Amino acid sequence: MKKYILILLFGVLMVSCSTPQDIAYFQDRQPGTSAPAIIRNSTPFKVRPGDRVSIYVKSRNEKLSQQFNMYSGNNMSNLGLSNGQSGYLVDENGEIDFPVLGKLKLEGLDRKEITDTLTNILRNSKLVDDAIVKVEYTGLYVTILGEGGGRRINIDKDRLTFFELLAQMGDLDINALRKNILVIREEDGVRSQYEIDLTKMQNVYDSPAYYVHQNDIVYIEPNDKTKRNSTVNGNLFQTWGFWTGLTGLGMTLYSIINLFVK
Repeated sequence: MKKYILILLFGVLMVSCSTPQDIAYFQDRQPGTSAPAIIRNSTPFKVRPGDRVSIYVKSRNEKLSQQFNMYSGNNMSNLGLSNGQSGYLVDENGEIDFPVLGKLKLEGLDRKEITDTLTNILRNSKLVDDAIVKVEYTGLYVTILGEGGGRRINIDKDRLTFFELLAQMGDLDINALRKNILVIREEDGVRSQYEIDLTKMQNVYDSPAYYVHQNDIVYIEPNDKTKRNSTVNGNLFQTWGFWTGLTGLGMTLYSIINLFVK
Protein backbone atom coordinates (compact mmCIF):
# COMPACT_ATOMS: atom_id res chain seq x y z
CA MET A 1 0.00 0.00 0.00
CA LYS A 2 2.76 2.42 0.97
CA LYS A 3 4.65 1.56 -2.22
CA TYR A 4 1.70 2.60 -4.41
CA ILE A 5 1.26 5.86 -2.53
CA LEU A 6 4.94 6.70 -3.03
CA ILE A 7 4.65 5.96 -6.76
CA LEU A 8 1.60 8.22 -6.97
CA LEU A 9 3.37 11.08 -5.20
CA PHE A 10 6.43 10.69 -7.42
CA GLY A 11 4.22 10.87 -10.51
CA VAL A 12 2.56 14.04 -9.24
CA LEU A 13 5.94 15.68 -8.70
CA MET A 14 7.16 14.66 -12.15
CA VAL A 15 4.09 16.15 -13.83
CA SER A 16 4.30 19.38 -11.88
CA CYS A 17 7.98 19.85 -12.73
CA SER A 18 7.89 18.62 -16.33
CA THR A 19 9.31 20.77 -19.11
CA PRO A 20 6.87 21.90 -21.85
CA GLN A 21 7.29 19.88 -25.03
CA ASP A 22 7.05 20.77 -28.73
CA ILE A 23 8.47 24.27 -28.30
CA ALA A 24 11.83 23.87 -30.05
CA TYR A 25 12.01 23.74 -33.85
CA PHE A 26 13.59 20.84 -35.77
CA GLN A 27 13.54 18.29 -32.96
CA ASP A 28 14.30 15.51 -35.45
CA ARG A 29 17.64 17.08 -36.34
CA GLN A 30 20.66 14.97 -35.46
CA PRO A 31 23.27 17.16 -33.68
CA GLY A 32 26.67 17.12 -35.35
CA THR A 33 25.34 16.00 -38.73
CA SER A 34 24.94 17.93 -41.97
CA ALA A 35 22.86 15.61 -44.12
CA PRO A 36 21.61 17.35 -47.29
CA ALA A 37 17.89 17.95 -47.58
CA ILE A 38 16.05 17.95 -50.89
CA ILE A 39 13.85 21.05 -51.19
CA ARG A 40 10.91 21.32 -53.54
CA ASN A 41 11.41 23.33 -56.69
CA SER A 42 9.78 26.72 -56.63
CA THR A 43 8.25 28.59 -59.52
CA PRO A 44 8.13 32.40 -59.43
CA PHE A 45 4.81 34.05 -58.62
CA LYS A 46 2.42 34.29 -61.53
CA VAL A 47 0.30 37.42 -61.70
CA ARG A 48 -3.40 36.93 -61.00
CA PRO A 49 -6.43 39.22 -61.26
CA GLY A 50 -6.50 41.49 -58.22
CA ASP A 51 -2.70 41.64 -57.91
CA ARG A 52 -0.82 44.92 -58.17
CA VAL A 53 2.48 45.50 -59.96
CA SER A 54 4.70 48.54 -60.23
CA ILE A 55 6.27 49.16 -63.66
CA TYR A 56 8.98 51.75 -64.29
CA VAL A 57 10.53 52.50 -67.68
CA LYS A 58 13.95 54.13 -67.92
CA SER A 59 16.06 55.31 -70.87
CA ARG A 60 18.72 57.86 -71.75
CA ASN A 61 15.93 60.13 -72.98
CA GLU A 62 14.07 60.98 -69.78
CA LYS A 63 11.27 62.86 -71.55
CA LEU A 64 10.68 59.89 -73.84
CA SER A 65 10.42 57.36 -71.04
CA GLN A 66 8.43 59.66 -68.74
CA GLN A 67 5.24 59.10 -70.75
CA PHE A 68 5.29 55.47 -69.54
CA ASN A 69 5.81 56.47 -65.91
CA MET A 70 2.63 58.38 -65.24
CA TYR A 71 2.48 57.13 -61.66
CA SER A 72 5.54 59.22 -60.77
CA GLY A 73 4.62 62.60 -59.34
CA ASN A 74 0.99 63.56 -58.83
CA ASN A 75 -0.46 62.22 -62.09
CA MET A 76 -2.29 59.02 -61.14
CA SER A 77 -4.62 58.72 -64.15
CA ASN A 78 -5.22 55.49 -66.06
CA LEU A 79 -3.59 53.34 -63.41
CA GLY A 80 -6.58 51.87 -61.60
CA LEU A 81 -5.33 53.27 -58.33
CA SER A 82 -7.57 53.44 -55.27
CA ASN A 83 -7.31 54.22 -51.56
CA GLY A 84 -3.75 55.48 -51.95
CA GLN A 85 -2.47 52.13 -53.20
CA SER A 86 0.28 52.31 -55.80
CA GLY A 87 0.87 50.12 -58.82
CA TYR A 88 -1.19 48.81 -61.71
CA LEU A 89 -4.23 46.83 -60.63
CA VAL A 90 -4.71 43.67 -62.70
CA ASP A 91 -8.40 43.59 -63.60
CA GLU A 92 -10.75 40.59 -63.78
CA ASN A 93 -9.59 39.95 -67.35
CA GLY A 94 -5.97 39.74 -66.24
CA GLU A 95 -5.08 43.05 -67.90
CA ILE A 96 -3.70 46.44 -66.96
CA ASP A 97 -4.21 49.79 -68.70
CA PHE A 98 -0.65 50.87 -69.54
CA PRO A 99 0.14 54.40 -70.81
CA VAL A 100 0.43 54.71 -74.61
CA LEU A 101 0.28 50.92 -75.15
CA GLY A 102 -3.23 50.50 -73.73
CA LYS A 103 -4.46 47.12 -72.47
CA LEU A 104 -1.73 44.60 -71.65
CA LYS A 105 -2.36 40.99 -70.62
CA LEU A 106 -0.31 40.16 -67.51
CA GLU A 107 -2.22 37.26 -66.01
CA GLY A 108 -0.12 34.10 -65.84
CA LEU A 109 3.19 35.95 -66.28
CA ASP A 110 5.93 36.17 -63.68
CA ARG A 111 8.00 39.28 -63.02
CA LYS A 112 10.77 38.37 -65.49
CA GLU A 113 8.26 37.56 -68.21
CA ILE A 114 6.51 40.91 -67.72
CA THR A 115 9.86 42.69 -67.85
CA ASP A 116 10.94 40.90 -71.04
CA THR A 117 7.55 41.39 -72.72
CA LEU A 118 7.43 45.14 -72.10
CA THR A 119 11.08 45.63 -72.98
CA ASN A 120 10.59 43.87 -76.33
CA ILE A 121 7.42 45.84 -77.13
CA LEU A 122 9.01 49.21 -76.38
CA ARG A 123 12.23 48.48 -78.24
CA ASN A 124 10.76 46.67 -81.26
CA SER A 125 8.12 49.34 -81.76
CA LYS A 126 10.87 51.99 -81.66
CA LEU A 127 8.96 53.84 -78.94
CA VAL A 128 12.00 53.64 -76.64
CA ASP A 129 15.01 52.06 -78.34
CA ASP A 130 17.03 51.65 -75.16
CA ALA A 131 14.15 50.93 -72.76
CA ILE A 132 15.02 49.38 -69.40
CA VAL A 133 11.95 48.07 -67.58
CA LYS A 134 11.74 47.41 -63.84
CA VAL A 135 8.81 45.44 -62.42
CA GLU A 136 8.07 45.14 -58.69
CA TYR A 137 5.25 43.62 -56.65
CA THR A 138 3.25 46.16 -54.69
CA GLY A 139 0.12 44.30 -53.61
CA LEU A 140 1.01 40.66 -52.91
CA TYR A 141 0.52 39.40 -49.37
CA VAL A 142 -0.01 36.43 -47.05
CA THR A 143 -2.78 36.52 -44.41
CA ILE A 144 -1.82 35.39 -40.89
CA LEU A 145 -4.55 34.27 -38.46
CA GLY A 146 -4.61 32.86 -34.93
CA GLU A 147 -1.50 33.23 -32.77
CA GLY A 148 0.17 35.12 -35.62
CA GLY A 149 -1.79 38.22 -34.66
CA GLY A 150 -4.33 38.57 -37.48
CA ARG A 151 -2.43 40.58 -40.09
CA ARG A 152 -1.03 40.65 -43.59
CA ILE A 153 2.61 40.14 -44.54
CA ASN A 154 3.62 41.77 -47.82
CA ILE A 155 5.52 39.82 -50.44
CA ASP A 156 8.20 41.74 -52.33
CA LYS A 157 10.27 38.93 -53.87
CA ASP A 158 9.73 36.05 -56.26
CA ARG A 159 10.45 33.27 -53.79
CA LEU A 160 9.58 33.57 -50.10
CA THR A 161 10.18 30.56 -47.85
CA PHE A 162 8.07 29.75 -44.81
CA PHE A 163 11.08 30.49 -42.59
CA GLU A 164 11.41 33.96 -44.10
CA LEU A 165 7.71 34.51 -43.51
CA LEU A 166 8.17 33.58 -39.82
CA ALA A 167 11.08 36.02 -39.59
CA GLN A 168 8.95 38.84 -41.02
CA MET A 169 6.27 37.99 -38.44
CA GLY A 170 8.84 38.26 -35.66
CA ASP A 171 8.76 34.46 -35.14
CA LEU A 172 6.17 32.50 -33.14
CA ASP A 173 5.62 33.28 -29.49
CA ILE A 174 5.56 30.69 -26.72
CA ASN A 175 1.77 30.29 -26.97
CA ALA A 176 1.76 29.12 -30.60
CA LEU A 177 1.37 25.45 -31.49
CA ARG A 178 4.24 24.42 -33.74
CA LYS A 179 3.08 20.97 -34.81
CA ASN A 180 0.17 21.62 -37.19
CA ILE A 181 0.32 25.07 -38.76
CA LEU A 182 -2.39 25.20 -41.43
CA VAL A 183 -1.75 26.79 -44.83
CA ILE A 184 -4.78 27.33 -47.08
CA ARG A 185 -4.00 28.00 -50.73
CA GLU A 186 -6.24 28.69 -53.72
CA GLU A 187 -4.86 28.36 -57.24
CA ASP A 188 -6.63 27.92 -60.56
CA GLY A 189 -9.97 27.53 -58.79
CA VAL A 190 -8.70 24.74 -56.51
CA ARG A 191 -8.44 25.24 -52.73
CA SER A 192 -5.77 23.12 -51.01
CA GLN A 193 -4.78 22.70 -47.36
CA TYR A 194 -1.32 21.85 -46.05
CA GLU A 195 -0.05 21.25 -42.53
CA ILE A 196 3.46 22.21 -41.44
CA ASP A 197 5.15 20.70 -38.38
CA LEU A 198 7.99 22.99 -37.34
CA THR A 199 9.29 20.42 -34.85
CA LYS A 200 10.27 18.22 -37.83
CA MET A 201 12.78 19.71 -40.24
CA GLN A 202 12.13 17.36 -43.16
CA ASN A 203 8.38 17.88 -42.85
CA VAL A 204 8.89 21.57 -43.58
CA TYR A 205 11.23 20.92 -46.51
CA ASP A 206 8.82 18.38 -48.04
CA SER A 207 5.73 20.59 -47.74
CA PRO A 208 4.22 22.24 -50.85
CA ALA A 209 3.88 25.28 -48.57
CA TYR A 210 7.65 25.57 -48.00
CA TYR A 211 7.48 28.43 -50.51
CA VAL A 212 4.50 30.65 -49.72
CA HIS A 213 2.27 32.01 -52.49
CA GLN A 214 0.35 35.24 -52.75
CA ASN A 215 -3.02 35.15 -50.97
CA ASP A 216 -2.03 32.17 -48.81
CA ILE A 217 -3.87 31.99 -45.49
CA VAL A 218 -1.76 30.76 -42.55
CA TYR A 219 -3.58 29.71 -39.38
CA ILE A 220 -1.44 29.24 -36.25
CA GLU A 221 -3.31 27.35 -33.56
CA PRO A 222 -2.85 28.26 -29.86
CA ASN A 223 -1.24 25.58 -27.72
CA ASP A 224 -3.12 23.64 -25.04
CA LYS A 225 -2.05 25.97 -22.23
CA THR A 226 -3.49 28.99 -24.07
CA LYS A 227 -6.72 27.13 -24.77
CA ARG A 228 -7.10 26.23 -21.10
CA ASN A 229 -6.45 29.84 -20.11
CA SER A 230 -9.48 30.89 -22.16
CA THR A 231 -11.81 29.17 -19.65
CA VAL A 232 -12.50 29.88 -15.98
CA ASN A 233 -9.84 28.08 -13.92
CA GLY A 234 -9.00 26.19 -17.10
CA ASN A 235 -5.28 26.24 -16.37
CA LEU A 236 -5.57 25.40 -12.67
CA PHE A 237 -3.87 22.05 -13.08
CA GLN A 238 -0.80 23.68 -14.65
CA THR A 239 -0.11 26.04 -11.73
CA TRP A 240 2.73 25.39 -9.31
CA GLY A 241 0.54 26.22 -6.32
CA PHE A 242 -1.98 23.55 -7.24
CA TRP A 243 0.59 20.78 -7.49
CA THR A 244 2.55 21.78 -4.39
CA GLY A 245 -0.69 21.92 -2.45
CA LEU A 246 -1.72 18.52 -3.80
CA THR A 247 1.70 17.11 -2.97
CA GLY A 248 1.46 18.45 0.57
CA LEU A 249 -1.98 16.87 0.96
CA GLY A 250 -0.62 13.59 -0.37
CA MET A 251 2.21 13.60 2.14
CA THR A 252 -0.24 14.26 4.95
CA LEU A 253 -2.42 11.37 3.83
CA TYR A 254 0.63 9.15 3.54
CA SER A 255 1.63 9.99 7.11
CA ILE A 256 -1.86 9.21 8.38
CA ILE A 257 -2.04 5.94 6.47
CA ASN A 258 1.45 5.02 7.68
CA LEU A 259 0.19 5.20 11.27
CA PHE A 260 -2.42 2.51 10.66
CA VAL A 261 -0.92 0.36 7.90
CA LYS A 262 1.82 -1.95 9.14
